Amino acid sequence: MHHAFLPAALLAAGLFLGGAAHAAEPCGDVAASLATMVSADQAIRNRLDFLDQASPAQQKLFGHMALVDRTNTERLKAIVARCGWPVKEKFGQQAVGDAWLLAQHSDHDVAFQKRALMLIEEAAVARGEGVDRNFAYLYDRVAAAEQRPQRYGTQLFSPSGVACALEFRPMEDRAQVEARRAALKLPPLDAYRRLVLDMYHCKAEAQPAPPVVVIDKAAPG
Repeated sequence: MHHAFLPAALLAAGLFLGGAAHAAEPCGDVAASLATMVSADQAIRNRLDFLDQASPAQQKLFGHMALVDRTNTERLKAIVARCGWPVKEKFGQQAVGDAWLLAQHSDHDVAFQKRALMLIEEAAVARGEGVDRNFAYLYDRVAAAEQRPQRYGTQLFSPSGVACALEFRPMEDRAQVEARRAALKLPPLDAYRRLVLDMYHCKAEAQPAPPVVVIDKAAPG
């Protein structure tokens, strides 16, 4: 964030107060910074058309999205290094969700996603709580990147290259996945798949199209 020069009177007051005010500053902008980053994340994704990914205009947007994601990831990593993983008690629930979404979209840096996953779990343990939906989505994202079965059934793809012919990426035992989803109040797998299809404006009969990549806006549910 850019900071304007302080007026002389405020600067003098800051000097009079000593280091206490200065020490409180470094993490005071975390929530606002995360919100700004998420605004950029969603602004580009809201312009993507799942059914027209091969067009030059959409390909250009995908390039812009990759740049936004890389920039946001580096900024999030800097925030985590400076202030720790955002937790509700310090930065509010919105900041918690924003940090997760940015990590979820850091697919180019799986090592950082794994670290974020660990920090999210540690924060839940520190509060005496179980993992939540955010953990589930990020766990599956990392598992898919590492060619491992997902545990919560949140990740879909198009194995046939037909737009809207979305299937679940490999997962663990389906009954156990459904049980984990129910525990987190996530919809059953079939209902979830329909939600994703609706989000991408898919019709009942999918038409042939070039291979697709799930655009993963803010995850449904």
